[in-house]
Amino acid sequence: MALSTVALVFGAFLLFKYLALAGSLILPLGISYFTFRLIHYVQEGYRGRLREHSLIEFLAFMTFFPTYLAGPINLFPDFLQNLRRRKWDNSRFSGGLERMVYGYAQLVVLGNYGVNYLLKNWLAGSLTASEGFGPLVIQSVYLWLDLYIRFSAYSSIAIGVAAMAGFNVPENFNYPYLATNIREFWNRWHMSLTHWCREYIFIPVAAITRRPFIAIGATMITIGIWHELSLRYILWGVYHAMGITAFEKYSRVTKGLFPRNRIFLTMGKVVSVAVTLAFVILSFPVTTLVNNFILNMFR
Repeated sequence: MALSTVALVFGAFLLFKYLALAGSLILPLGISYFTFRLIHYVQEGYRGRLREHSLIEFLAFMTFFPTYLAGPINLFPDFLQNLRRRKWDNSRFSGGLERMVYGYAQLVVLGNYGVNYLLKNWLAGSLTASEGFGPLVIQSVYLWLDLYIRFSAYSSIAIGVAAMAGFNVPENFNYPYLATNIREFWNRWHMSLTHWCREYIFIPVAAITRRPFIAIGATMITIGIWHELSLRYILWGVYHAMGITAFEKYSRVTKGLFPRNRIFLTMGKVVSVAVTLAFVILSFPVTTLVNNFILNMFR
C-alpha cells in the first residue's frame, strides 16, 4: 500500500509538471490542487475510508470553487459531511463575509500597495540586481514577505467564501514567521499542503525505508517540485530537508542541557525565532548560488 501511494503521487504529479515544462501541455489554473485532491480521494478510497457517495458529490468536491485555484487543500470526508449537513446559518455567513473582506483588504492594502508598490519601489535597485549574495538576500526577504501576505490573503478569501456557502475549510497559515524552529515553521506554513505531504509522502516513505531522513527529503523535495519542476526548487527542498534533519538531531543531543528559568526561555525563544527566520530567508540565496554553480559546470 505504501509503495503504491508513493508511485501514484510522484507519477501523476511529475507527469503534469514535466509536460508543462516541455511545452507540450498548458496547465489549467488550479491543476496542482486538483491533482492533490484526486490523489487524496483515490488513496482514501483504496484504504476504505470513504463513505458511500454519489458521482455528483465527488464532482462537487473536485470542482469546489472557493479552494480550486489557491487552496487550502480540503479533504473529501470533511467536504462530504459539510455538503450533507449544511444549512443556512446567519452567524456563519456573516463570519465568512468578514473573513473574505479581511482577506481582500490584506491582498489589496498590504499585498498590492504595501509590498508590491511601496516596498518594491524602495528596494528597486536590489530587486533588479543579478549578481551578489546581498541582493539575493534582499530579494528573498521581499519574496517571502510577498508570498506570505498574498497567499494567506488568498486562503482567507477562500475560507470566507466557503464559510458563506456552509463549508468548513482548514486554515493554511498560523504565524509561520514566529516559529522557533524549522520543523515548526513547516507546521505553520501552508498547513494543508504540509498535512497532505505528511500523510501521502512522509508516512509511506518512512514505512518503506525505515529512515526518517529519507522520508523528510522526499517530502520537502515534493513540496519544492509542487512550486516548480526545476533543479533550483529540488535543491530548495533538499535545503529545508537538511535543516529539519539537523534540527531533529540537535534536539536529541541538547535535550535537558539548558536551564529552564523564565529569562533563559524567553531569550532562547527570541534567538530561535531569529535563527529560524534567517534559515528560511537564506533558502533562496543559497540554493540559487548552488543551482548556478551546477549549471555552469555543464556549460
